[in-house]
Amino acid sequence: MKRGLRGLTRASFAFVLLSATAGCRRARERVPEVFPGAPVVLISIDTLRSDHLPFYGYGGVETPALSALRRDAILFERAFSPVPLTLPSHASLFTGQLPDVHGVHDNLGYRLKPEVPTLAELLKKGGFRTGGAVSAFVLGGTSGIGRGFDFYEDGVEPIASYSSPSLIQRPGAETAALLERWIDAQGEAPFFAFLHLYEPHTPYDPVEPYRTRYAASPYDGEIATADAIVGEFLSHLKQKGVYDRSLVVCLSDHGESLGEHGEDEHGILLYRSVLQVPLLLKLPGKILAGSLVRDPVQLTDVFTTIGRATAVAGFPEIEGTVSLVALAAGAKAPVRSLSSETYFPRIHYGWANLASSLSGQWHYVDAPAPEFYDLGADPGETRNLVAAKPGPLRAMAADLEKRRTAFETPGPVSDEERKKLASLGYLSTGAPAGSGKLPDPKNEIGVVRLLRDAVATSTAGRPLEALAPLEELLRKNPAMADVWELYSETLLAAGRPDQALAAAKKAVELAPAAATLPLLSVANLCLRIGHPDEALENARLALERGDASAHETLARSYLAKGDLARAEQAANQALLVPRVRKRALLALAHVDLQRNDYRGALSHLDQIRPGGGGAELPGVHYLRGDVLARLNRFDEAIREFEEEIRLFPTQTEAWVGLAFTRASQSRTADAKRTLTDMAKRIGTAEAYDRAYRGLTFLGDRPGAEGIRREALSLFPGDPNLRTRGEHHP
Repeated sequence: MKRGLRGLTRASFAFVLLSATAGCRRARERVPEVFPGAPVVLISIDTLRSDHLPFYGYGGVETPALSALRRDAILFERAFSPVPLTLPSHASLFTGQLPDVHGVHDNLGYRLKPEVPTLAELLKKGGFRTGGAVSAFVLGGTSGIGRGFDFYEDGVEPIASYSSPSLIQRPGAETAALLERWIDAQGEAPFFAFLHLYEPHTPYDPVEPYRTRYAASPYDGEIATADAIVGEFLSHLKQKGVYDRSLVVCLSDHGESLGEHGEDEHGILLYRSVLQVPLLLKLPGKILAGSLVRDPVQLTDVFTTIGRATAVAGFPEIEGTVSLVALAAGAKAPVRSLSSETYFPRIHYGWANLASSLSGQWHYVDAPAPEFYDLGADPGETRNLVAAKPGPLRAMAADLEKRRTAFETPGPVSDEERKKLASLGYLSTGAPAGSGKLPDPKNEIGVVRLLRDAVATSTAGRPLEALAPLEELLRKNPAMADVWELYSETLLAAGRPDQALAAAKKAVELAPAAATLPLLSVANLCLRIGHPDEALENARLALERGDASAHETLARSYLAKGDLARAEQAANQALLVPRVRKRALLALAHVDLQRNDYRGALSHLDQIRPGGGGAELPGVHYLRGDVLARLNRFDEAIREFEEEIRLFPTQTEAWVGLAFTRASQSRTADAKRTLTDMAKRIGTAEAYDRAYRGLTFLGDRPGAEGIRREALSLFPGDPNLRTRGEHHP
């Protein structure tokens, strides 16, 4: 079925619209617009297109929970986001202001201006208890977005890696459970609860049964996943007697392009596909349930709506916003233009930033080559009407020009934060924002697809296929620091360690002078390929630049050299750095193991616990398994190795440990099968190399040679596989 409201016939849609509107206008005098003390529940489903929901005319996905909420709520047919990015859009949602006022233009490098009040702050002053739980690090409270919340659960522990996107977002069901527990503790007190779900943001990886049910459209499968989470959350509210008396707002921060206009995701272009969002408003007692508002609205209106509906003093009157309740009750919509912007192409790619204005059926996009669309006749925005100079064009362009503000450059961003953002798909070329006439993003959008395809191919275990597109990107723009780093990781997976190290060093050259993460990336790579002295050199340089976390890298470097005293000293210093404390404990456990102090190793491992619903640390279960195997506690060791593999399936150490523990139990056939499975499932040159060495050690010469021949066909450039002899793995 085609997207959008075209799923309804013109006549049936007109009947629904006229009936709902007429009913609202007749009942306006009888509809309350203020609900003092009512709980306020705000649900934000990230990256959800409105035209991928059944009640907006789409037939490709079933959403029983959201559809039930729609029956209880007011549906806003044409709601728009001011920014197609998570943090700036939520900043507008929470303040009622556009980015030029609240100061947030991108997911990193900007903080909410302290003088701009937020929903949570104002409701808290009005006697509400305030709680929120979010599912991705981009809404971390340090950006200012958590200001005013008594409880703000943003404990998503990320691991900076291009290949670990699941580790820098939290499953929505976990987030909802955290918020439910907070709600349960509030009793009868009025509260404001904010739930943020990261489904259906990329990577599209729906849970079962939706993965199978929507195999042809994983994005829709993620929508179904989010719907199930919302259903459980609302059921909980109903069980607690909260739902009926609450004001519930359910919306999205922005949409998703899904390939339209050459953009696969969002952030770069400003078309309806990324700006139009679903918006449902359920009033206490289900007032105006099932009604529909066709007037265009914007997410900034939610701030004004909640302020007026709760009657909390101190809410500012924000020019250009309206009460959604008043509109639904029959108030005449003001004549206004809705503005949108994106600075993402300028900040991350050095292309022009874009702005747009929507008025009635018309949509004007201010770009180096301007665009003008009639959304009524052309909802897919396929026919640019600029050349025809339609009547509204001049006025809308002039109005947008008057509102233009100066570009605010982002503040300092740590390399670690940049890597986390890249893990979510917000890749950057590393190009600085230029001056003068900048390229038009719509003409450059193919670069983004090429980059994303290369990332997807590399992380899917096909590094050789990813090398050509990465090399093409770097030929066209050799200043792509992020791409050099990804190129390095891909070369390593392809069995070219020396080239990988050279590429990582190129990323260091392109990084700012004070940057430390590229240095630590080089150090970690050196440790993986057996260059501990060079690892020490880079870690020391990072430490000289003020990065205390480098003590942990120093500890591992000394371990690789067998200098246990210095390794222990460096690890103890790293314990004082919160973000690497767990890694420091792991390093100390390795020191204990080298000293045959098994009790000490287990003691240090016991102190490492995953916190805040975040990810576990790679290597912990592996090392515990190693210690237990040395103590001849083989069954316990096997369970630890299997858990490491479940959590981190590409960690070869756990596979090798599992194989040799099984061999120690005289399960030689199982051990050989484990090594072969490791090579084929991980699919990297390193995995094949370790499988070859392991099979050789176990005396399986035919199996080892078979793995070696297969590896040479896959990774012809790997010198280790050509020269490998028989030795202990």
